[in-house]
Amino acid sequence: MNLLEQIKSAFSNVFANKMRTFLTMLGIIIGISSVIMITSIGVGIKSMMNKEFSKIGSNLIFVYLNYWDENVKDTDYLTLEDIDLVKTHPNLDFVAPIAEQNAKVKLRNNNLQVCNLTGTTSEYKKQGGMELAYGRFLNNSDNISGSNVAIIDELLAKQIFGYTNVVGKTIEIELEDFDDFLTIVGVIKSSDGEIVSSHNSIEVFVPIKKVFEYSQDDNEDTFTQFYAGLKDTNKINETCDDIIKLLSISHNTNESAYLTESYQNQVSIITKSINAITAFISFVAAISLLVGGIGVMNIMLVTVTERTKEIGIRKSLGATNSNIRTQFLIEAIILSLTGGFIGVVFGYLGSLLVGIIISLVAQIEFVPMLSAFVVILVVIISTSIGIIFGVYPAMKAAKLDPIDALRYE
Repeated sequence: MNLLEQIKSAFSNVFANKMRTFLTMLGIIIGISSVIMITSIGVGIKSMMNKEFSKIGSNLIFVYLNYWDENVKDTDYLTLEDIDLVKTHPNLDFVAPIAEQNAKVKLRNNNLQVCNLTGTTSEYKKQGGMELAYGRFLNNSDNISGSNVAIIDELLAKQIFGYTNVVGKTIEIELEDFDDFLTIVGVIKSSDGEIVSSHNSIEVFVPIKKVFEYSQDDNEDTFTQFYAGLKDTNKINETCDDIIKLLSISHNTNESAYLTESYQNQVSIITKSINAITAFISFVAAISLLVGGIGVMNIMLVTVTERTKEIGIRKSLGATNSNIRTQFLIEAIILSLTGGFIGVVFGYLGSLLVGIIISLVAQIEFVPMLSAFVVILVVIISTSIGIIFGVYPAMKAAKLDPIDALRYE
């Protein structure tokens, strides 16, 4: 009997009793589907995270004053002159200062909504992750003159005016000691119905000199942080070191007074964490494959017993021990592979269901992704299970004495 005939015969024998075959494969199906579901969700999370970070800008670095350093002095606070100095670095595409001030904005029902006034320059928009629905962002003349202008998002526009195209309208903000009126020159598109903010509160963008004007701190015309965009992301660490050196020399202070963070490094750290968690959970889920493999071995041993007379007949007709062993190994592999493929389908469908639930509950776009590498790995694992747990039954069948086998009832 050639290999093709053995495979056809193996399929016929395996699926002769469909219910028993399905129950045998159940352990493998559960194990594989669990691994597929977990890995698909993990890959989906990484893809979603990379997509979100790409909107912000993977070339971004964040530079800020080290508040936790006891040696930091008032003279170490950042100034607009520092921004001009840092801009001279050849690897920087843009530098956007950030000065913040708490305030309240008056809504149309005269209620007050807490907001965060973010003072910055026109460079801020270059960081990405911000799309204007109407109007414009801050320009250079706004900061030079300290204009009473603001950029708000669509949700805040609806809260104040009841509609979104509010360019040219005026909003009233309440500060600690006085009120002020700002003219809206731009409206930011709110993504997925969420407020555009990095502080979990409403964010209103104004010229940085307006925040200086509002500030009651002793460190007038200073701030503590800025964004910078890199031209070459392969030089992140080198550029960060250069910026800290420039600032420390400018302020005649220790380099420990300033810290930097890279969005690319943050993505790398998060990705590694997700990979580790996914691998651990997948390993735990894969333990059920061991149970599935034992199930395959048990049913193959039962099959050998049931087909003892058949084995004797085949041996008497000239089948060798190798033919018998190959036949039963193929049957074990078919059981494992079939269970593996069914597990892939069930696992991916399960991950899609989880993705739908997450999207509905968290109000985000989340799509699990099936990796080709994982599918190939599943094929290899399933085949290996069939071989490993099918060897003993196959060898037992091959070693049967043909005369004893023919006498078996």
